[in-house]
Amino acid sequence: MNEVFVLELPLRVEKYQADILNKRYEQLRQLYNYVQGKLLRQYRYFEQTKEFQACKNSKEKRDFFRSHSFHINGVLGSNKELLDITFTEFGINGFVGKLGKKQVGAGVTYADLGITSTLLDRMSLAVWAAWEKMLYDPRAKRISFRKYGELSIFGSRKKTNGSGKKAFSGMELHLEKMEVAIKLNGKGGKAAKFITLPIQLTPGHEEYEMWALKGGFDSITVLTIVRRMIRSQYKYYVQLTIEGEKPQKGRTLGRGNIGIDLGPTTVAVSGENIVSIDKLAEKCDNIQPKITLLSRKIDRSRRANNPQNFNEDGTIKRGVKLVWKKEKDLKRYSKLKRELAELRRKQAAIRKQQHIERANALLKEGDTFIVENNPYKGWSARKKETKIDEKTGKYKSKKGYGKSIGNHAPAMFVDILENKVKSLGGRFERVNTQNAASQYDFTNDSFKTGDEKHKLNERAITLSNGDTHQRDMLAAFNLQHLKLDETKTKQYDTEAMAADYDRFCQLEHEEILRYKNKEKKDDRGTIGAGKL
Repeated sequence: MNEVFVLELPLRVEKYQADILNKRYEQLRQLYNYVQGKLLRQYRYFEQTKEFQACKNSKEKRDFFRSHSFHINGVLGSNKELLDITFTEFGINGFVGKLGKKQVGAGVTYADLGITSTLLDRMSLAVWAAWEKMLYDPRAKRISFRKYGELSIFGSRKKTNGSGKKAFSGMELHLEKMEVAIKLNGKGGKAAKFITLPIQLTPGHEEYEMWALKGGFDSITVLTIVRRMIRSQYKYYVQLTIEGEKPQKGRTLGRGNIGIDLGPTTVAVSGENIVSIDKLAEKCDNIQPKITLLSRKIDRSRRANNPQNFNEDGTIKRGVKLVWKKEKDLKRYSKLKRELAELRRKQAAIRKQQHIERANALLKEGDTFIVENNPYKGWSARKKETKIDEKTGKYKSKKGYGKSIGNHAPAMFVDILENKVKSLGGRFERVNTQNAASQYDFTNDSFKTGDEKHKLNERAITLSNGDTHQRDMLAAFNLQHLKLDETKTKQYDTEAMAADYDRFCQLEHEEILRYKNKEKKDDRGTIGAGKL
């Protein structure tokens, strides 16, 4: 299988062109909701049948949906008879691909507006992704519809046209002119109408982007137009899925093993020349309080404008049809929603940028990276058991680390680092948590078990030789020396650990001093800002 990567470039869009694109997104959103509504109605009908209710497990239910076809009025197959549709990827793709003939207005179909079957094929992937989760994931409870403005992507896969050449149906890409043209009607030849959007190169990254496009038109397999709301305005981008060698930015891997211990908010690293502990995406901490306050404002505004939909105790009414005031008629509410969307966009961009910068900094430290395959979703789950604090007599909090994980995204950091390491030819291993890196003491080759286990609130761990270490950095040191090629878990290279131990102690001491000094500076900066 050929290597594939995605290149995103900004588009220069005029006001009238933006209006045309926004109308296209809205048409596709309405079509997406139409498809989901039809499929959901059929799904509910199947759920009430005796044959479905006789299914004993999820496998039998999936087999039921695969084997039972249905029809939707007006959707015809190639033989001019009603199309057989099933809850499978190919069944849904066949259904969505036929909707180019669906009427939008009087005598006008989606195909007449330039929405070709290839564009619909790409939309069917999103439809099937929702149903695949509904059918195969027991945690999925419902199918969601897209609200106004929520659908912001459409694209086309390159296929062979009638003349035998490969092309993007409904769109044209001209790399020599750096332009992309989008078709606005269903006609061909000279009667076809297009809007042409110039493609811009990103300042400072021109050499990298031109190198990515060196394969030319033949190397591009998928063409996608994306819009994003940035500072209350839509910005438009073209995404090119390219087959071939991914361009590099001159980075190289170091030598040796790197152990990484990841927590909900921190990452500890241990290698031959590095021992560190840092907060993940620390710049996002300043944004989250603003998001919380703004969310409360939005909730108050929503309640003030729709008092008829809430009970006296503040809960939302159930069992009756609720009528909400339209967002476009509520100026303050709409403004707050835009501000919240912008804050969340900034937070996501800063978080990802910080993850990329940290991953880039680690690449030069080694060529084999070892990280525990932590259950991040499990960390965010609420505790089921109710406990009482022995000291205070109050109930202990049952919440998990959901907010911390949402703000700092440790799983995203691991994915980014893994992709970078593998693209440079390195080795990246997600090892089983049963290796118990935080419970291992290499000085006497033993593991803490049962009641002796180190608890989560135990941040300092003392080894059998009397030395005390920070828990996360010690776990990273243990992971650094895990025997990767052993079939059994809990196999550590104690000889290498003894040889590297003095160096680890020195680097850990320097890192703890650095971390404490950094915290002091942060505190002084906060106090100084407050005084101003």
